[in-house]
Amino acid sequence: HKEREIMPIWVFMVRYDGEMACSTHFTEKGAVLTAIEDVLQYLGIEDDEDAKNVYNDRSGIEEDAGVEPPEWHHEKLRKMTVGELYGIFGEWVEKTWDDFMYECEITKTRVAA
Repeated sequence: HKEREIMPIWVFMVRYDGEMACSTHFTEKGAVLTAIEDVLQYLGIEDDEDAKNVYNDRSGIEEDAGVEPPEWHHEKLRKMTVGELYGIFGEWVEKTWDDFMYECEITKTRVAA
């Protein structure tokens, strides 16, 4: 009886307007990058102005407009560590909390061969 090989994978799960979707990734970094991309797309961030507006004025109460938003440029995000990416993900995903139509999560699981 051979021992089963078990491979870790990371799953990004999202629920939007009642619809569930997920993507699987061989690396944790890939899952976090996908999660950040999805959150940014949901928030409508396509340029620096969008990023500043969303980050400083999401819940209808304008915060300090001088606060720089977390990174959002995909090329720059790809060069970051997983730890840095989780920090950025946390800051952006917080901007979705007032909207109960959108939820997302990253989790680790295993594939048995």
